[in-house]
Amino acid sequence: MDKVVARKLRPWEGRKLQRMKRQLTNAVNSRHARIILLSRGGVRNRQTAERCGCTAAWVRQIIHRFNDGGIEAITWYPYYGVRGGPRKFVAEVAEQIAEVALSPPKELIGMSVWSLPKLREYLVAQGIVESISLEWVRQILRRRKIRWRHTKSWKESTDPEFWPKYRRIRHLYARRPPDGRRISVDEFGPLNLLPRHGKHYARTGHVDRLRATYHRTGGVRHMFGAYDLERDTLVGRFVEKKNWSTFLSFLKWLRRQYRSGEVLHVILDNAGYHLKAEVLAYAAQHRIKFYFTPTGGSWLNRIECHFTAMKKFALDNTDYRSHEEQQAAIERYLSWRNGARDISLCSWRSHCRQRKNVA
Repeated sequence: MDKVVARKLRPWEGRKLQRMKRQLTNAVNSRHARIILLSRGGVRNRQTAERCGCTAAWVRQIIHRFNDGGIEAITWYPYYGVRGGPRKFVAEVAEQIAEVALSPPKELIGMSVWSLPKLREYLVAQGIVESISLEWVRQILRRRKIRWRHTKSWKESTDPEFWPKYRRIRHLYARRPPDGRRISVDEFGPLNLLPRHGKHYARTGHVDRLRATYHRTGGVRHMFGAYDLERDTLVGRFVEKKNWSTFLSFLKWLRRQYRSGEVLHVILDNAGYHLKAEVLAYAAQHRIKFYFTPTGGSWLNRIECHFTAMKKFALDNTDYRSHEEQQAAIERYLSWRNGARDISLCSWRSHCRQRKNVA
């Protein structure tokens, strides 16, 4: 029995293959459709090759292509080939386009980044395709899950105790200790009073304007945040200064939020005031166990991703003029995020009436 057989056909694939088999103007597609249909009908690959006028190796290759990429992988269009050049299959051309898009543009075109017009121009110049539209290039990249992505920075940890700390924290995330709760703690800030750009829905040609000049006369604030992995809640307290005494006050407040019999397993970074003797002594006396992230490994702290969402929905595209206003916005977001309030602060009808009265 053949080891290489066509996979089970979807209903629409069977109908399309039947139409391809009856094509008179494209013998290649007709032959490939017959190969797949014969394979699904239980015909041996060697017998299929004799009926279709090709080799058994080619039959196996067409079946592999179909199993991996579907009908598109065995479809051939003459206009994808360069004039006078070899015939090319859609799947092969698309894969080559994807490889070019993922290649460094500095080496290929002497520029730092691709764009769709430059990519199309390079494909045509290199004879990969004779002609292709920008939309078709975009669709090919999209089907192969190639997206426009921003680059990000990455910092390698130089902590000699990286792996022991990493395993300790990962083990804590994997299994909740039977005697307590897992809590991620970190600081958010500094919170300045300045305009912050963001994104929002707007009609074409209209955009909100934020002031370009500002004076930092209001000082800064900091927020000590705590993310409870069991409750999935994010809470915080605002302070004017970030030092061991304000952190100890926050730690005492956090301890009061839970039963005294529970052990708090706290993940936090290696800030100097976290290691202050008074802080460590209080933690040891009140059933608080610290798990320090490695140096340069703050990404191990799960509260970081929740801070990102808080910044986007409470601070981006804003221009707060007082710390009280800024703090109230963050607290409104945290209240919604923790399920303490509904999404609506004002009904749509009331908003329309207020807007009409102002106008």
